[in-house]
Amino acid sequence: MECVRYDTRGPPSVLSLNSVPIPKADKPGQVLIKVHYAGVNPVDTHLRGTHHPRLTVDLPATPGKDAAGTVENVGPEVTQFKVGDRVFVSNHSFRSGGTYAPYHLAHEDEVHHLPESYTLQEGASLGSPYFTAIRALFIAAKAKKGESLLIHGASGAVGTACVQLGIAHGLKVYGTAGTEGGIQRLKTAGVAGVYNHRATGYIENIKQEFGVRGVNIIIEMAAGHNLQKDIELLSRKGRIVIVGGTGSVSITPALILAKEAIVTGVKLADSTKEEWSEMSKVLTDGLKAGYLRPTLHKEYPLREAEKAHHDLENTDGSQGKLLLKVI
Repeated sequence: MECVRYDTRGPPSVLSLNSVPIPKADKPGQVLIKVHYAGVNPVDTHLRGTHHPRLTVDLPATPGKDAAGTVENVGPEVTQFKVGDRVFVSNHSFRSGGTYAPYHLAHEDEVHHLPESYTLQEGASLGSPYFTAIRALFIAAKAKKGESLLIHGASGAVGTACVQLGIAHGLKVYGTAGTEGGIQRLKTAGVAGVYNHRATGYIENIKQEFGVRGVNIIIEMAAGHNLQKDIELLSRKGRIVIVGGTGSVSITPALILAKEAIVTGVKLADSTKEEWSEMSKVLTDGLKAGYLRPTLHKEYPLREAEKAHHDLENTDGSQGKLLLKVI
């Protein structure tokens, strides 16, 4: 089969099509998936690139954490899936997962049934963004019904997931976006307050909304720019969950002390088996109810994985999910 590979870490140009054998589901718990669509995620570019030197990758590697397709074969002791089932997959480890390929070998714990009401494109867009959002909201922030939630960067893939989960679980959701399209999507989604984070003075507008009480939970996609602002906006005993952020920023520790605030990060690959099970239930329940709907933006053929990575690294992600069409 022809899959995307890279032999060395570097820019998107290190990606190329290579011929490798089709894997076999011959061990207990293994599921072989015929991939129709693969999701393109920031973590794929981080693992491929050189901006995160502490990330280790076994080379050569095939990128990709997320995919959707049909079950081609199952290994011994697999009882949850059968040949032909429509499924989506999200790789659990922090390594190149291998979904940029016509066939992907996964463990059954990483595979989920895809309801008929969802397209395969939507299925390939669920894994990493939605599991990250679930971990951020319910494991890191321990969000509760009735609390206020501000998503700083709410129109991207993880932000969209946080909006949908927050509203469905009874939080009062606010969000920021930087494009007219992103702002309109948030309004359509029913967000209580929408702010343009490219506009001068938008932080003051948020402060006026919350007053001295502050916001209970902030999900932050660009901590390198916004962390100090988030601390200022936070309520007493509030929680800031960092999902993304490069660079550095100066903060005021005394303000964290005064508010007894919690500032934490999210690393999906560090989830325990029990946490994966908990997160999977939240996702499965949301799919059954139908309120989880990823925003799709653009599809690329598998041979254009380099272009997909280039586009992802050079946009803010607010337009929606990028996919590779494998079949």
